Amino acid sequence: MSRWRLSPVVAVVGTVAALLGACGSSGKKAAAPTTAAAAAVATSTLVAPSALTASFRGVTATSIKIGIVTIDYTCIKQFVNFNQGNERNIAQVLIADLNARGGILGRNLVAVYRSICPIGNAQSLAACTSLTEDEKVFAVMGLLFDASGDADLCVSRDHQTILQTFLPRQQFIGQAPPSMMVSTDITTERLATVLVNLVKAQGALTGKKVATLTDNNTVDEVKTVVKPALDSLGLAQGSPAVLSINGVDTSTPQSQLDSFIEKWKGEGVDAVWLAGTNVSGAQYVEKIKTQMPNVLLLADSFAPASQAAQDETATGRKPDPYDGMLSATGMTDSEDWQSPRLQQCVKTYEAATGQAVVGPDQLKPGPDGIRVEVWSGVQDICNELSLFEQIAKRAGPDLTNDTWRQAADTIGEVQLIDPYASVHAGKYDADDSFRLVVFDSTYGPKGGFKPLTPIEDASK
Repeated sequence: MSRWRLSPVVAVVGTVAALLGACGSSGKKAAAPTTAAAAAVATSTLVAPSALTASFRGVTATSIKIGIVTIDYTCIKQFVNFNQGNERNIAQVLIADLNARGGILGRNLVAVYRSICPIGNAQSLAACTSLTEDEKVFAVMGLLFDASGDADLCVSRDHQTILQTFLPRQQFIGQAPPSMMVSTDITTERLATVLVNLVKAQGALTGKKVATLTDNNTVDEVKTVVKPALDSLGLAQGSPAVLSINGVDTSTPQSQLDSFIEKWKGEGVDAVWLAGTNVSGAQYVEKIKTQMPNVLLLADSFAPASQAAQDETATGRKPDPYDGMLSATGMTDSEDWQSPRLQQCVKTYEAATGQAVVGPDQLKPGPDGIRVEVWSGVQDICNELSLFEQIAKRAGPDLTNDTWRQAADTIGEVQLIDPYASVHAGKYDADDSFRLVVFDSTYGPKGGFKPLTPIEDASK
């Protein structure tokens, strides 16, 4: 599953909605080509150039115009200690490789780029209108930061343009026309269900009294997904907590959390489910574990929990408040790096640029303390282009929104870096590869979530 690589700046900057950058993962062996995907690829040599026409907005007889949104790391350098290298250059190299292999049924991909600062949504909304109205692209790839979903829906709903995004929310996918919002990741809502199922299989909550903690942006997830799932397990439950997290000042939610903790202690709560990206931040986790040191924490948003936990470990805090936290994710960074599919993309990039890509286990910060994680940038665009290629080829030579929808609704299993991935009608988040993990501050060079179970196919 996706490790979703960006730091949860939301814990520092309230207007940043999610994580910076996302990347997929895979097993040590790439999944074998499925019948549908293999058939789609095979047709690439069967379309005569004379059969291709200007079938839709952004699609000519020779090209498909796409927009790619990248992150301006300079505007957030005070909040993060890494970047993904030259994302535009990485994309250009892998697009050139795709085009050299025949493109999309004979059409070349042509990319236009927009870089956004992920603080507030003004630049995300501007990128939407620029790419859809001015550039008239067929599809947009990348992460538009906006907790309200306005930027995502600007592309997919308001401009009827395909958006391949990261960190998708089902509530926003549901507001867009079918297949207009797709992702190599998993929705936050489905990840919560996956975590419940993994915890249930391991009996990790047996005999526990569970309370939920979320914020005003994610309260619907608790009501519609987490609470019903906990009910189905027959678990005793404490008072649900909702924090009012708005902007940089966290004094109000901190005070609210103090009140909830006192209530939980009186109720005998011994497990707290952290729902959404915000509440797994260190300021909240530290407070809970200080006042309830034996409580079991579960986080259904893996990426912010992982980054915050590693940041906390780096400070040398003892005891580490994240130790013992349960979550769900896919392959480790090392397993991602070893996957044949990612290695193929890495070798393509190295051959084109003459620059060696350093894997996650060998990567060191530079003199400025910044980790330049080119490998994760390659991973992101490798996955993004692969999903787009498979759906667009299945759509056939007459590429339109309608044929894209028909292809996405029927393609089923897809080949990504992850060992299990699928897209079909009603399911436009591809990632299906998950395992139960526990945070261990002594695991690896900087602490990390340690696998407790094998990778499973969460679509089953």
